[in-house]
Amino acid sequence: MNENDAASPENSQIVEVVQQQIIDPTIEVGSGCEWRGSGAEPQWNNPKSMKAYDHIERHHGPKKKPNEFQGRASSTQDNQGQWFRVEYWVEAEKVTPKYPGRYIINFKRPIGRVYHPDGTTTEEVSRAVVVRNADGTLKSAYPVTNSTVLK
Repeated sequence: MNENDAASPENSQIVEVVQQQIIDPTIEVGSGCEWRGSGAEPQWNNPKSMKAYDHIERHHGPKKKPNEFQGRASSTQDNQGQWFRVEYWVEAEKVTPKYPGRYIINFKRPIGRVYHPDGTTTEEVSRAVVVRNADGTLKSAYPVTNSTVLK
């Protein structure tokens, strides 16, 4: 499978939660759950839904140029992940546990790349950090290397 392969139910079944920090295990949120946020429910299946995925599109999207990630990695001294396809963060929302918290999900296939502060890039990473808000929307989601641990 390569970066052009679309997310599918078959792909969703093979993902694995590698790490999790659940904030509230008593309330289920996200797609397929009762909407608990303000206003209209997000368009969960639309990768361009600003309500559900705005930060992800703006900071980790596939259309961003490599120099933007390299500059941010250098100035923040933090790795910066970039998704190969917008559909992958919709899949990430669907397969991430339905509780507010922080997670590392292993897709077991390439989903993106990571730019490092030293100027190097790790291609074809298979894991992503997903941060779910109390209303179920994603605060952030971005590809990471296998050595990443939740803080």
